[in-house]
Amino acid sequence: MDDLEYKYRKNKLSKEELLEFRKQMNSMSADDIEKRLHHQWMTEDIDTSSVTDARMDQLKYNIDVILGKKRSVILPLYIRIGRIAAAVLLPAFMITTFYLYHENNQLTSEEMIVSTAKGERANVTLPDGTLVALNSESKLIYIPKIYNKMERKINFDGEGYFNVHKDQERPFLINAKGMQVKVLGTKFNLSAREHNNIAELALEEGSVSFLSTRINKNIILKPAQKAILDRSTGYITIVKDEYIDDASAWRRGDMVFRNTEFLKVIKSIEDTYNVNVKVSCKKCLTDQFTGTVPNTNLNEVLEVIERSYHLKATITGKEVILNEEKN
Repeated sequence: MDDLEYKYRKNKLSKEELLEFRKQMNSMSADDIEKRLHHQWMTEDIDTSSVTDARMDQLKYNIDVILGKKRSVILPLYIRIGRIAAAVLLPAFMITTFYLYHENNQLTSEEMIVSTAKGERANVTLPDGTLVALNSESKLIYIPKIYNKMERKINFDGEGYFNVHKDQERPFLINAKGMQVKVLGTKFNLSAREHNNIAELALEEGSVSFLSTRINKNIILKPAQKAILDRSTGYITIVKDEYIDDASAWRRGDMVFRNTEFLKVIKSIEDTYNVNVKVSCKKCLTDQFTGTVPNTNLNEVLEVIERSYHLKATITGKEVILNEEKN
């Protein structure tokens, strides 16, 4: 807080730091703020080197005139410096206050964008207290000025785990390609990547309203249910999933597969590690795979695949070739 406060008075805050400083100041009472200002005034060294003696005398004279005092009164040095500091710092505080107001107004008028690159993950706390964990290559957008007024609306692309703060008066809305999700307070994993024709929502707690905007069809999800949207048709499939938390296993650094076609496993590996996988064993592609593999270590994943299907992996740049082992 002290560092942010110092940088604020020096007009050196970044946008992120300004948001954090604003959040901390809003959480303080007026008495707390007054105490901090008094402490700074009494303890902080004030640089008056840029103020000449003539200017100091003139400022003192002006102050004396305003206070109705005679010029012949000789004040202690520390009082003179204090008054000069007040005269010097007052314009600075006025300018800084205007700057903060201007920056806050800009920040609340503009879009706030949080995004992750390939291989990155991030945790986000929205202004209402909603927690969002973003998976790799994901983007969340909202407008601070209108967020949490009548509703809590965001635009989303990618994969994220949402722990939505409960608010019966202000619904939480997620807009993504071909769909809209509406909740009041719940926990779920949403995979809605713009380049992927299939979007999935796995609900852990509460209830969710899931709308297909293509055909204007709305369904209500219950815990342990998964909604699968085919964006090309707008059709929604609802399945019961007793392992519903497998969908958010990426938060633990895992990919969990249960009786999953091997071709889909390969596709997940390609998306996660940004590689192109070629498999010489064509009959293997329709096999069912069950297991847990890491999403942070390609070599470990390939070791599991090699042992499960008696394949040998060769990595060349961004290409992975899985050949059948020779007897």
